[in-house]
Amino acid sequence: MALSNTQTVALQLEKVREKLPLLYERDDTFFSMIQKRDVEKVSSRTMRVPLQIRPGGRPGFASFDGGDLGRGSGTTYDVATLTPIGLRFAVEVTKLVEFATNASEKAVEDATKREVVNAMREFRTHLDCWLQTAGNGVLGTVQSVSGSVLTLAATPFKNRLLRFDQVVQIYDPTLTTNRGGSNITAIDYNAGTITLAFVPGGTAANDLVAVDGVSGASPTFLYGIPYHHSDAATGTWLGFNRATTPEVRANAVNAGGAMMTLPPLRLAINKIRQRVGSNVLGKLRVHLHPAQKAAYEELAIVISEIEKGGGNEDVDLLFGNARIAGFPVIENIHADPSRVDFINLEAWGRAEAKPIDFYELGGQTVFPVYGASGGLAASYLFYYATMVQFFVDAPAAVSSVTNLAAPAGY
Repeated sequence: MALSNTQTVALQLEKVREKLPLLYERDDTFFSMIQKRDVEKVSSRTMRVPLQIRPGGRPGFASFDGGDLGRGSGTTYDVATLTPIGLRFAVEVTKLVEFATNASEKAVEDATKREVVNAMREFRTHLDCWLQTAGNGVLGTVQSVSGSVLTLAATPFKNRLLRFDQVVQIYDPTLTTNRGGSNITAIDYNAGTITLAFVPGGTAANDLVAVDGVSGASPTFLYGIPYHHSDAATGTWLGFNRATTPEVRANAVNAGGAMMTLPPLRLAINKIRQRVGSNVLGKLRVHLHPAQKAAYEELAIVISEIEKGGGNEDVDLLFGNARIAGFPVIENIHADPSRVDFINLEAWGRAEAKPIDFYELGGQTVFPVYGASGGLAASYLFYYATMVQFFVDAPAAVSSVTNLAAPAGY
């Protein structure tokens, strides 16, 4: 009887491909730009950002033949205030992982060392996601509930700001009642769903999915683009009452749910010019989701004329614009697809009490886990941590087009 393959399987070597492809996105587009900007080192006390908010002096007709020249006034100054908040990213690794992957003879990668790199990149991705939110930690809106599966509304984020195994809090639509927290056991970006380990009681359509750790009514979190780029006449902005201090309101154009057209973009830019003049326009960047970049390019499709010849036979029908309305583009997959923001990077800054780094205690950055017996468990923890808050020192120099419809499929 011939020697068969089943008799020799024990002799055969197993091939493991050494490449490790990434099966999820890890962009930190906007955060990486803001991280390079103005940094103010602060304590835990409230930081004051002085602002020149109103002009002074009283102009008018004068008679210099003994006439009364009248009384004068002066420039008004005030301060915006903010306090850094604590943010952390926790990682736990078992000792078996370390023992089983700490040499090239055992594994294609040292999993523990790789996790240190992965964790920092993942934390930066979360920071970029959080900068798309309105300062309340809301990362999504529940559209429907089916068992442990939550379908999230397309506007503003669907489930794009959420990640596998992330712990989230479920709030009622008014951000008054925290229904409880749970971790995400599955996430389907195509379907726009998340599956929770358990669904907090009372969870229903229009509830809000918030970041882990926030608590109480109307929670305060990282101040992102919608917080600073708002023309709302109610609420507060960095300690100012928006109703009584219109100078701190940003500029905005409400598109009314329509697809992108050129007039709202032009108006958003001109609103900046009317508030602070034309000098700041050269500092603007256009921050938007790929959905709105596609909508902009589709405007050009109907008016395009393609000329071939001169040795260049390539045709790029998707344009790939690096500029919109003359301004450089920041295309961000985490951005709200219903808005376009004219960002003034020089106006953005951050108050930082602790830069992103390992959480350290007495020189120690790796911490043991304890078992039910009170003895050590065969695993350990490390954390990345930061204390930071973001500000804009010239809200009149930024603008947005909001409430835009997105092309089908986004």
